[in-house]
Amino acid sequence: MKNYITLVVLLIFSVAIAQNDKKLDRIKALRVAYISNKLELTKEEAEKFWPVFNTFDDKQFDLRIQKRILTFKLQKQNSDLNSEKEMSAILDESEKIEDEMQSNRKTFVKNLKGIISPQKIILLKRLEIEFKQELINKIKDKKAMRR
Repeated sequence: MKNYITLVVLLIFSVAIAQNDKKLDRIKALRVAYISNKLELTKEEAEKFWPVFNTFDDKQFDLRIQKRILTFKLQKQNSDLNSEKEMSAILDESEKIEDEMQSNRKTFVKNLKGIISPQKIILLKRLEIEFKQELINKIKDKKAMRR
């Protein structure tokens, strides 16, 4: 009986992960289309741009996950039970992640300079913000329609 319950829990968990992966893949596809359309990349630019962008984005994603884990550690209800030494280590790790994120962005911009124009690099930064805002608005609209 125990094995059966474990199997059911694992199955439910794997289905939930698969659904989240599908949503994440869909969002990534929408973002690629949005950026490609707005940046008006030539075929040659796109061939060089997307591998650089994807490498940057994957690294940023991993760093954001690490940051969320640290945030979760800090938000635990028993965080006042953590020693000052533990809190200091968490703070140091958080700063290290922030530095890595900034360094990753600098490397990304440096690598893009040979691929697209400075105007498109600046536009890309704005497009990333716009896409996130549009996505947030769509999610809010969906939630409002469900009520």
